[in-house]
Amino acid sequence: MNKKPLPTIGVDKYTFFKVNEDSVSGTEYGEAYNLKGTVEIAPTDSGGSDVFDADNGAYEASSYIEKLGHDITNADIPPEVDAMWRGLTRKNGVVEVGNDVKTVYFGVVWRILKSDGSYRYVRYYKGSYSFASNVGGKTKPSSGSIDKQTAKATYTAVQRDFDNNYYAYFDESDLPSNITRDEFENKWFTDMNYYPQTV
Repeated sequence: MNKKPLPTIGVDKYTFFKVNEDSVSGTEYGEAYNLKGTVEIAPTDSGGSDVFDADNGAYEASSYIEKLGHDITNADIPPEVDAMWRGLTRKNGVVEVGNDVKTVYFGVVWRILKSDGSYRYVRYYKGSYSFASNVGGKTKPSSGSIDKQTAKATYTAVQRDFDNNYYAYFDESDLPSNITRDEFENKWFTDMNYYPQTV
């Protein structure tokens, strides 16, 4: 069946999980953390093709992808999340940033609202966050409309050791008839290794 493509009109439920272990035998994740206030998620994926010349002409073409991941614009990145993403320990609620830089990996999921009210679900298996300082700001105007300021971060995906995958996505319209949206979302947003099964 050839379905009519639908535009997307929103994004929410940005949820991340710390990667506790990733090996050829499997990937284990920590507890889900839902970051509220998602404004935009912009993929950073790019790629191209490369032509190998032989016998005085184009002999073989190969394609590639690079810079997999996404930029997230959020209402704010709270100190608790900042510390988690950077691998820092808070001291009595204070986030101290020094030169002890750690790479901490997370899996992440979210959903994209389509114009018909259905959703597309996205899952990145493993990656790390980087972002500029979380302490900037702009003076509030003395009159007129207040400029709403946001925080940004970049998630850079890497291949999972378990299966070499970067990410996956799934449309609600492809749900098996034996699974409701609520049942699917309950699993999708709590289990990074979940796949919908038909009976």
